[in-house]
Amino acid sequence: MTNQEVVEKTLCILAEYKEEWERIYERYANSVVKNKTKYGAHSRCFKINSPLHKYSSLGKVMSDSNTSTFDLRFAGQSIGTVYVNTDNIPKVKLSVTDKQAQYAKEHFGFENSVELKKENWDDGNAQRFRSFFQNQETTNSIAIKSEEHRIENFLLQEFSKKTRKQAKKLCNIRPVRLGGQFFQLTTPLTASKHDPEYSVNPRGGASGGGIDILARVKQKSTRFRLTIIELKDENKKNESQELVMQQALIYATFIAYLLRSKSGNSWWKIFRENFDECCVPGHLDLNVVSLMPQGESHEGDMSDIPLKGLNATLHLYTLYYTKDKKGNPKEFFGSLKEALLLEGK
Repeated sequence: MTNQEVVEKTLCILAEYKEEWERIYERYANSVVKNKTKYGAHSRCFKINSPLHKYSSLGKVMSDSNTSTFDLRFAGQSIGTVYVNTDNIPKVKLSVTDKQAQYAKEHFGFENSVELKKENWDDGNAQRFRSFFQNQETTNSIAIKSEEHRIENFLLQEFSKKTRKQAKKLCNIRPVRLGGQFFQLTTPLTASKHDPEYSVNPRGGASGGGIDILARVKQKSTRFRLTIIELKDENKKNESQELVMQQALIYATFIAYLLRSKSGNSWWKIFRENFDECCVPGHLDLNVVSLMPQGESHEGDMSDIPLKGLNATLHLYTLYYTKDKKGNPKEFFGSLKEALLLEGK
């Protein structure tokens, strides 16, 4: 399929199931707005240092209980869950499943790794757990389940730097956070085969693919643009830039439709992380980016795609990176870098 055909098929699917997914995402948005203050306060009840990171999800922020949960990750891989309850005195507890504990022992070399069932954050086993991981380095030599998740985590940290004074490799790009934490926005579409399919689970929730990196980008031509990034840790002929872009287009088309839905203004505020923001602009410009290592795969059509019924335009960009000796992104190049302002934040 061409890029235009991919977008048109995605629009048809979203129109067909519009009533259902609009209801799902309106519920999501209402819960996120309702719980943002509580979730943010709970996240500040415990601190961790790199290379450990807190991750969130729609389900975690939506919870109306007095306990908030956070996914604890190392090199992008989930290694435990943190629970925070502030009924009276703040209580922070750590859980590590038996499977997670065994993996840490067998693959990360954590000899004292044991299963933890909501152990107090400051107790011995929990402290040993944090101490071990905080003394590790995330490189392409560690035995993680997904190198792509490791690169994604590295890039989220990199893009989160505020200024070039922090040795930021690519300025004017910041990831969107949920409840102050890294996250992947779940969509109601599967796109891994570059052909959109609708996906909702029996419990009435979206169960499609997640957007790798949702970001805000400041460019020469505008104040900022919401940016949908599809990441790959390889650049090979059987999954070329052309195909990676089509996967990103499926998710970007959904975001455009979402922002024109009943809950669109709420999502606009969530994505801006500014709940005083008024509403979605009259014309919506979204960046769609394929992010992958340098390589020789085929680069596809990069023409803008107008979504006339949504009064929106998808702007297509490439972003490539070179790797350092540790396998981490070192330098960036591509059409997105050329579009970014080179000075300021």
